[in-house]
Amino acid sequence: MDTGRAMTIDVLARRAGMTVRNVRAHAARGLLPPPLLQGRTGYYGPEHLTRLDLITQLQEQGFALAAIERLVAATPHQSAEEALAQYLHMLAPWAPEPALDMAAAELPGWLGVPVDDDRWETLFRAGVLQRVDDDRVRVPNPGLVRAGAEAVRLGMPPETLVALYEELSTHVVAVTASFVDLFRKTVWSDYVNEGLPHERQQQVRDVVGALQPVAAQALLATFRQAMPTAISGFLDEVSDALEQGPPADGTGRADSAG
Repeated sequence: MDTGRAMTIDVLARRAGMTVRNVRAHAARGLLPPPLLQGRTGYYGPEHLTRLDLITQLQEQGFALAAIERLVAATPHQSAEEALAQYLHMLAPWAPEPALDMAAAELPGWLGVPVDDDRWETLFRAGVLQRVDDDRVRVPNPGLVRAGAEAVRLGMPPETLVALYEELSTHVVAVTASFVDLFRKTVWSDYVNEGLPHERQQQVRDVVGALQPVAAQALLATFRQAMPTAISGFLDEVSDALEQGPPADGTGRADSAG
């Protein structure tokens, strides 16, 4: 290591935007190569800063520290950065729309729908809104919230949409796991069995990038195939209700005595 470019742990933490405690925790998990010891002082170089930056980016993409730890442990030290960067590149096409911070007073105008106290609490409880401070909020997934606002404008209550979002999330997690499992058992398995050859890195990245539109197209096509059946069933119910006519007591309930 070039000692002229070496950093103490305090300097490394400051440049990485972390606390010293976090850096020590990463080192204890084996996520960082050992520092160069001079006496009782450990010195860190650019490679440590690069590793911390990769770890931070992977965490921001949803990778757990335990998963990063397993990846580093299974990779020779000289290629750990390459492997972490490979995973980061693989995640890039799937990265969600960046979170949006704004003044709380701006949110109703951005949504295009009024937000009363009950709706604020509903959105916060569901996690589709987060408090930054007393005057500012964060929208973790702007596209999702915009879609919800459009549904509210169509007359659907926010509480019902939140419940639907939670149900959809469960199904989508299962679908995405299926696609990832397919990739793991085919392209990735072949790549690992070949020894992670450098010349195939770009091909693997291309497959991951192309998988997103393929998966989205498959989901949309399946949805379009299933929706007519669901609508047909709904129309059958409506037709039956119209044929029966309004109940004599005016309560809106059909007369079961017929």
